[in-house]
Amino acid sequence: MNLLNVYGNMQKKAALDKVARERVEILTKYASLAEEMLSEKYKDDYQEQDVAKLAEYLIERDVELHDAQEKIAEYTTAGKIMAKAFLDEVNSK
Repeated sequence: MNLLNVYGNMQKKAALDKVARERVEILTKYASLAEEMLSEKYKDDYQEQDVAKLAEYLIERDVELHDAQEKIAEYTTAGKIMAKAFLDEVNSK
């Protein structure tokens, strides 16, 4: 293996490590939020599984919200395009 291959492999590993760190950071934030929410509501009367389950729910909710926002943006853009086409058609007559 030559030096360029070694360097390329090191860069790939560093990029993967960065992605892994970012994912862990995001999961940690969700777990912390879930733990705070459970602590506020139930004090110390919850289990680790409850934290994991709530964090998973929060992640799923945020993914669904993100998807809905993307759809809204797409529909808004499509509506604007159709409205412009309609106005162009009306104005051309």
